[in-house]
Amino acid sequence: MRSAAAFVLMFVLALPAAAATAPTVDPSDTSPSVEQLPAAEPALVDLFQAFGLFGTYASDCGRPPAPGNPHVSVTQQAGGPVIETHDVGANYAANHYSVRAARRLSKDRLEIKVVFVPGTQAEEFQTLELLVGKGTRRTMFNRVDDGPVRVRRGVAVANGHKTPLLKKCP
Repeated sequence: MRSAAAFVLMFVLALPAAAATAPTVDPSDTSPSVEQLPAAEPALVDLFQAFGLFGTYASDCGRPPAPGNPHVSVTQQAGGPVIETHDVGANYAANHYSVRAARRLSKDRLEIKVVFVPGTQAEEFQTLELLVGKGTRRTMFNRVDDGPVRVRRGVAVANGHKTPLLKKCP
C-alpha cells in the first residue's frame, strides 16, 4: 500500500501542473469560458496535428481517470484555443491549460508554452517539453516560468520518479 501511495504522489507531482486541484474547487468557477481565451494561431494547431496530439491519452485507457491514471485530453474548438485538460478522477477538479505557443525541437520533441488555469488568481505560465511518438506522449521537462523546474529529463524533481508514458486512447 505504501508503494501505491508513493506512486500516486509521484504521478501527481510529475503532471505539468501545480498539483491536482483540490476537490473543493469548482472548475466552472475558476476557469474562463473558451470564448474568453484567445484563438490558437494556425501554426500552433498545425504543429499539434503534425504530432498527432489531439485526442485523449492515459496510462490505461480502459480504466477510469485517477491520480495514478490521468486522462489528458487535447482539444480545439473551431477558432478557439488549444486546451489541455488533465482529469485525475471524480474526487478532483480537472486541471486546465491553454496552449499559447509551441515549437518543434526535433522529429519527436515539442516545446509548448501553456497557461495553467488561465484567467484565475492561480494562473501560472509554464514551459513543457513533450516526447511524442507512435501514439504516446511523455513529459520530459516542466518549468514554471521564472520559477522552479518540476521535471528534468523525464524525471520529477520532487521525488526522482520517471514521468509516465501516456498512450493515445481509441
